[in-house]
Amino acid sequence: TSCGGFWMGFALFEILMVISPLNPPAKDGKAVWLAVWGVFTLLNFIGTLNANRVVQFVFASLTTLFFMLAIGVHSHGMHVAA
Repeated sequence: TSCGGFWMGFALFEILMVISPLNPPAKDGKAVWLAVWGVFTLLNFIGTLNANRVVQFVFASLTTLFFMLAIGVHSHGMHVAA
């Protein structure tokens, strides 16, 4: 599923940043990646508008979380809140 794909991709992203002999990439790439997942989850949320409220709540909270994490990459205060 896409959720599993996110976690596998995130783990691979973090592992490659640690074991890579190259300089670590800028934080912008991680923020963009999290924002793209936020947009994807937002589109999934829009698709759940005819579903029950629990499913809507799950996708709305995940959308908020992804955007907060993307902002948190640059802002320490938002990182703590997320």
